[in-house]
Amino acid sequence: MWPFSSLMRDTFVRAEVEARDNGWTAFKDLTSPVYAGVSVTQDNAVNLPAVYKCVSLNAETISSLPIDVYTKRGDERITRDTPAWLRDPNPFQTTAELIAMIQVSLDLAGNAYLLKASAGDQLVGLSVLAPSAVQPELREGRVYYRVEMANGADLLPASAIVHLRGLTLPGTIVGLSPIACAKQTIGIGFAAEQFGAQFFGNGANLSGVIETPGQLTQEQVDRLKEAFTKRHGGISRSHAIGIMTGGASWKPISVNPEEAQFLQSRRYTATEIANLYGVPPELVSDVDGAKGYVTALHARLRLWYLTGLLPRLTRIETALSDLMVRPAYVKFNTNALLRMDPAERTAFYQAAQLGEWMTRNEIRALEDMDPMPEGDEPLHSVQWQENNPEPAPAGSVVQEEGQ
Repeated sequence: MWPFSSLMRDTFVRAEVEARDNGWTAFKDLTSPVYAGVSVTQDNAVNLPAVYKCVSLNAETISSLPIDVYTKRGDERITRDTPAWLRDPNPFQTTAELIAMIQVSLDLAGNAYLLKASAGDQLVGLSVLAPSAVQPELREGRVYYRVEMANGADLLPASAIVHLRGLTLPGTIVGLSPIACAKQTIGIGFAAEQFGAQFFGNGANLSGVIETPGQLTQEQVDRLKEAFTKRHGGISRSHAIGIMTGGASWKPISVNPEEAQFLQSRRYTATEIANLYGVPPELVSDVDGAKGYVTALHARLRLWYLTGLLPRLTRIETALSDLMVRPAYVKFNTNALLRMDPAERTAFYQAAQLGEWMTRNEIRALEDMDPMPEGDEPLHSVQWQENNPEPAPAGSVVQEEGQ
């Protein structure tokens, strides 16, 4: 049972009922139309290059990181074998593909649903469900998941589903969809793309007018327009040579500022979408000045890690760790992502060796190198001396200082 008061449970029920309208959000103002006049859904949003780039960057970066399994024994961290359900989650996916699909679901729908495969009481596999096929329901203070299967809907208990939520509003049981929250911005991006395609696809569009010395009938106007468009319309004929007869002349029209601004609109939209997904804007579009914000590549990657990737990594780590037998847990290895440049690494390793808190083989492991003989022993500096030297052998003469 939920450990909440009846008032809180009523709030969850109301939120769950409101959430049925669009699947992912509990606020009705997010179901308003897209004022740019285009359709924006979780399925077609990835057709916008900025959205696709941000979602793929997050998913592929996270899924490329090695996953380690540890257990705690006092203060000691012990490496464990990766369980079979994580090493081989299902017959159709590798671990990296499973992680990538989890992140894609979170970035598009705000929720990711994993269906557990069990043999008796033992977990043997995981598979990612389409967020649009899953509807959380609250019944008598317990969460159930209505899943659309090939043979109809099935109501599953919370113990059969692993539910990862993105940003979640108080009083709701589902995460907010980034696509629903930013659909006006994404709609502007789609509208700018359509305008650009039509603007460049029609070579005669608003580029000029034909002036004639006399008055033409409507039939003559239609024939002249059809003939001119046929000969000069389209990209392949946009620079062809035209011949005007009968006193007609071609008067070009300059592109107005509104039409020339669509490239700036696309750049602005890409920046907004990058901010939405926590991705550096310069990785998504040619944003002026963004590359100078943090000049060092390592510092920029670390900023992306702290503000964009770390919350996403923690969310997945927590969900997978909850499936382990405690005190075992799952941890992404981010050493490769945060690797310093050669000069910084050299200084870091020297300090680690002199401080005797890293051995040579531990350093070589970080550099993906094979261990060396006697590399597990601390490397002492030339100034190093034993604090407790062995006593002199019996009968030996120890010369006093100053003699």
